[in-house]
Amino acid sequence: MRLRRSAPSFLLLTGLCLGLLSPARAAEDPTPHPSPTVGQVVPGADGTADASGDASGHAADGLADGALSVPASRDEAAQSLEEVQDLFGPMSRSQARELITSGGSKDATMALRDLSLRMGSLSKNQQGAVDFDVYKRPWGNGQYSIKCEANICVHWISSTSYTGADVASDSYAATVLATLVHVSGVYHDAGYRYPRADGTRGGSTPDALNKTDVYLADVGSEGKYGYCTIDASRGSDGKLHPDFPPPNPQRRSDLPAFCVLDNDFKASQFPTGRSWQQDLEVTAAHEYFHAVQFAYDYFEDRWFMEATATWAEDQVYDSINDNLQYLRGSQLRHPGISLDTFFGAGGTLQYGDWIYFAYLTQRLPGRTGELPTLVRRMWQYADSVTGPDLYSVQAIAAALREKGADFNRLFAQYAAANRHPASAYSDEGTQRLYPIARPRKTIRLKPGKRTASATYRIDHLASATTRFVPRALPAKRHRLTLSVNMADKRSGSYAVALVYAKSGPITTKIVHLGRKGNGKVRLPFSSRTVARVELVLVNANHAFSRCWVNTAYSCSGIPAKDGVKETLSAKVS
Repeated sequence: MRLRRSAPSFLLLTGLCLGLLSPARAAEDPTPHPSPTVGQVVPGADGTADASGDASGHAADGLADGALSVPASRDEAAQSLEEVQDLFGPMSRSQARELITSGGSKDATMALRDLSLRMGSLSKNQQGAVDFDVYKRPWGNGQYSIKCEANICVHWISSTSYTGADVASDSYAATVLATLVHVSGVYHDAGYRYPRADGTRGGSTPDALNKTDVYLADVGSEGKYGYCTIDASRGSDGKLHPDFPPPNPQRRSDLPAFCVLDNDFKASQFPTGRSWQQDLEVTAAHEYFHAVQFAYDYFEDRWFMEATATWAEDQVYDSINDNLQYLRGSQLRHPGISLDTFFGAGGTLQYGDWIYFAYLTQRLPGRTGELPTLVRRMWQYADSVTGPDLYSVQAIAAALREKGADFNRLFAQYAAANRHPASAYSDEGTQRLYPIARPRKTIRLKPGKRTASATYRIDHLASATTRFVPRALPAKRHRLTLSVNMADKRSGSYAVALVYAKSGPITTKIVHLGRKGNGKVRLPFSSRTVARVELVLVNANHAFSRCWVNTAYSCSGIPAKDGVKETLSAKVS
């Protein structure tokens, strides 16, 4: 039997409309919410909120008319429609395999969300091209098989009663249920709330009531591991309306989700080199974390949602290492691209950004249950339901400040650590599996060439590295003096020097900058003992001059400090 399934879920986006927690919903949240009140300003790099004055994490329109909506141009809405059609439209077997092997299939959940929010910006003809069935569950209550445990229900078409591409064995369904119960328990024990309850949507029996529903279907033939979305319907205005109206439209981002996972993860569809169970585990951990995110802020910045979901899957299933494939599209390889760029570095930067959260949680490793507490605190600062509703980089900065850490300084140290990941990171980094970017410039200094200079334009949350190599400078007394002329430190400027000894150790030194961004450091530079010196110039600015103008960055905003001119000079003595 073959069922028609809905495209993953623009509908999820509708969840943005939900509001404040009911007493029962609040009681299930296992940890207190952060101290900032709604509307409290969290400073940017310059000590102020973004210049628009809007420090909240939600988009401007939201659910004012009962529909999902954010500001978007016709072209942007059309791009979202095209992305969903590419992911959920008809495709050949080779196209499906390409989506699986490229990692592009993981875009499905967020692609549906984005389209649901931009639906109202499509033309009438474009709206007519949307298959709104993709917003519905694969099948209704009481059909086929269902089994529930804890807060999870798994729905499947049993191979003992039916035939067709969508059937799943009862034993496989039991494994899916056990996997999701484990994943959900790890997140909840770490202090995350459960996804929002969905009433009788997944079944009206006592054991199925208010559970998170997971459906098994042959989505592998469509190039997908799985996806999560929300329940929504098309309104007469052409927009999507959530099937669960918000209790309070002013706090509109807490929505229930359902998920669809592949029904067997067979190797012919998933040529990953992993077992079917490993593919199931990392998919369940990643997609279910999206369902958890929707209980905090469905409108949240897409890069932040994908990066933390990819980080979470590695935390739960550290040995599988599915996330390593995205490092070639991370700041390890592309330090000049802003951290919060969605679809940067060939489309995978938002997944590769998990390495940033890995760095932060290795530096601040305090745990609740099995997971580092820091990322959960970020989501509590981003919480639009009972929290201050900060957008991504604001929430990160607030969580770091709570731990006594400075966002700008840590970002600079992270940028420097990416120059030597084998010694800077635990786990796979020590096995030299992490890539390293080429320096922006390499300069060889020798007796006949003792000076050099360079100037770069560096975007926000990005860096540029210059490498200096000593040649024929054997005296122990040789020194390299590096001078920098950067934007003032309040703008987020940092310079970090790294000395690589031939014997192996790496010495890191943050260059002290004056009020105007000038600084100098003197370092060993004997060609007998020093292999190279690197200077990492960093623009850690994370303020925005305006939000909600449909850019690829945090808060869909315009960065306050992009293309900042940073200059260095070097002299051997």
